[in-house]
Amino acid sequence: MSESLLKKPAVHPFVECPNCKQLLEYGADVCPRCREEIDSDYALVSAVVVHHNTQACSLANSIKGGDAFAYIAIAGSAFIYAIDVYAVGSLALFYFIVLWPVMPLLIILVWFIRFGRFRIGDEEYLRAKREMRGSLLLWLAILAVQLIVIWASWSRPPST
Repeated sequence: MSESLLKKPAVHPFVECPNCKQLLEYGADVCPRCREEIDSDYALVSAVVVHHNTQACSLANSIKGGDAFAYIAIAGSAFIYAIDVYAVGSLALFYFIVLWPVMPLLIILVWFIRFGRFRIGDEEYLRAKREMRGSLLLWLAILAVQLIVIWASWSRPPST
């Protein structure tokens, strides 16, 4: 992926027909499907809403694709924990593994700051918002398990 997840994706402005909900290019005066006239004030508001929804959904799809790494992070955490405990005798490397969930969590939080409070979203936007909540919970769970492992290792009496 060549674009940053923190930048806004490029979106072509469209207007949603108030009658049949078909997407039209911005500037259309009449819907070719139902012949509904498109008011210029409505077109501007609709274009902003469609643009915002499209950006939110596009970015959410990109972020959701990163959830595949969550399973690698779980397996990698278990592997590095085993190496640290049985080979090294401390959790020196495991402490750095806690940073793995931080970047996805930050990106998801940025998504919620930018798009999470939008009230006029369509069904696709609402689905994207649910997926972002699921991604947030997934990465928070991974981070919580890693922190519990570290806390348990600190509270365990040292072996002699």
